[in-house]
Amino acid sequence: TPRRTGDALRAFHAAIRSHPVNSKNPAVKEQAQGTMLKVLTSFKSSEIEQAVNSLDRNGIDLLMKYIYKGFEKPTENSSAILLQWHEKVCVWCSSGTATLCKVLVRVSM
Repeated sequence: TPRRTGDALRAFHAAIRSHPVNSKNPAVKEQAQGTMLKVLTSFKSSEIEQAVNSLDRNGIDLLMKYIYKGFEKPTENSSAILLQWHEKVCVWCSSGTATLCKVLVRVSM
């Protein structure tokens, strides 16, 4: 439904905006990752593309970091959902490896 999609999209943008970019506290980063994983796994497959397309390049880079962090600590069915997000991010990128390389080089968030 449009209302549910809007709620998921708002939660997605809030999670992206609240990324603890300057935090050195692992607990803060872990909490942000957990929140983002809950948000990402709450999307229906048909809603993922719209969310990805709503981001700019920096948002895409951050999303890809969260996707790879999610792969490190999978929960029930999270890997399948994260693969769908990964696919949509790669489609979004004009040069799909640019974001991936940045993620692999930046080991820590």
